[in-house]
Amino acid sequence: MEIQELSLDRIQESKANPRRTFDETKLREFAENIKVHGVLQPVVVRPLPGDAEGMYELVAGARRFRASKLAGKQTIPATVRELTDAECREIQLIENLQRADIHELDEAFGYRALRDLNPELYTVEMIAAKIGKTSKYVVGRLKLVDLIPTVQAAFYEERLTVAHPLEIARLQPRDQERALAECFPGHRSIKAILKDRKAEAASVRELREWIEREIHLDLKNAPFDAGEAKLLPTAGPCTTCPKRTGNNPLLFPEIRNKSLCIDPSCYKAKVQAVVELRVKPLVEQGQRPVQVSEVPYWQAHPRAANTLYEGQYRRAEREGECPTTQVAVVVDGRKAGTVLHICTEEKCKTHGRASRYEVSPQEREQRRKIALAARIQKEARRRILQAVREKLPDALSRADFEMVAVDYFRRLGHDNHHRLFQVYGWEEKKIKTSWGGFSVEHEKLAQEQIRSMTSADLNHFMVTCALTSDLYYSGFGGNEVLSKESNLAQAASRYKVSGSKIAADVKTELSAKRKGAKSNPRASKRAR
Repeated sequence: MEIQELSLDRIQESKANPRRTFDETKLREFAENIKVHGVLQPVVVRPLPGDAEGMYELVAGARRFRASKLAGKQTIPATVRELTDAECREIQLIENLQRADIHELDEAFGYRALRDLNPELYTVEMIAAKIGKTSKYVVGRLKLVDLIPTVQAAFYEERLTVAHPLEIARLQPRDQERALAECFPGHRSIKAILKDRKAEAASVRELREWIEREIHLDLKNAPFDAGEAKLLPTAGPCTTCPKRTGNNPLLFPEIRNKSLCIDPSCYKAKVQAVVELRVKPLVEQGQRPVQVSEVPYWQAHPRAANTLYEGQYRRAEREGECPTTQVAVVVDGRKAGTVLHICTEEKCKTHGRASRYEVSPQEREQRRKIALAARIQKEARRRILQAVREKLPDALSRADFEMVAVDYFRRLGHDNHHRLFQVYGWEEKKIKTSWGGFSVEHEKLAQEQIRSMTSADLNHFMVTCALTSDLYYSGFGGNEVLSKESNLAQAASRYKVSGSKIAADVKTELSAKRKGAKSNPRASKRAR
């Protein structure tokens, strides 16, 4: 394919380009680079469909095209290709997905668009092969598309790490907002979360624990047959439902229990269907069963107005055991659908023992004990911290220094952990995880290294931690420079390290290697 110099006026940007946002500052920096060096990589165009001869549609290279206009260029190097609409879309999507600085959400929408382009061709396995990732990775990214708008906004605003949305995306929309609120317990609304630029999310571990506690429901404990298809026809059997963890191993690789349901509303609807089946024959007999729950009254939040809770009724052994005995049906828990007899009369001589609106004395005493234990713990911990503060020396002890170093390291995040290990040349030992993959316990390995450091080494380590995040470079466009406001640039200035000289030396060194590789391609191949 021949490269041509095309006039910018003869090229129109594609309306189908998946890239919608451009960083104006970086675009201007790119334009300055183009003024000096020109456009090093040609854009891809195709003859504009259904238009006058000589006009072209931009397929790939929107950023180069816009920066060239800003730089005042009249032409741009381009490769002209005859492409169908489908081929054009594919190139745009794949180029967009190969950007080094692509946001995980944009990546997710790109995968979905690629899949929607040709579902039979672009399967999860095919997409994984094209991008060099695992099928599990692609499935996880595709699931991000299902995030509700508020979670997407928090993710784009960097209130959440990628691990949080990956957990939240697996929930139903009605539960995702609850999960987001759980990540920021100190904020009253989603709007407050997005407004607070200093908002820090709870840890992923805490989020997972909440999901396990509040969302996951074990079908082994269900009061209905998980394989029954007719109980709730719109939902079908749980045994083949994609919202059962065992039916979607690529989406739930770390969950060992394969019988968990992740849709509480559907589960609740099936429980209600069981209750209705048990109530129907009673109603046909002219009875009006009372709805009861086995949850204690003081623990039930929220409470249903037409349901009696434990403590509001007493169980009877049989019908007619006392003059006020009523038929009832359990509406929740493992015994949902169970028919029993109850008494609600406070002064019943047979069953009366406590007011139906009061908890039992034993339960009341237990609540007092729990509340007292909580107050003791909170106040004791506050006083312990205050006592430690009063005894802190002017210079940190070795143990305190190690504690601070490990805590600081923990907060850097996975990517910076990897970079720091590379800086120090530490081995990233992999261990097998519970779901069959491999992981690196950076914190544990770093803690071992920290314990062997001298005090001077620890000082250096803390400063290195503060500088490591500045090692990140997106690589897109090739024109980014180290900001003068960055910690790394300011440290270099303090210690009289010439960043420009080092950059020039590196450029000379790598350029020489490139020239050597071009002049001796066989040696280059052997080196690879």
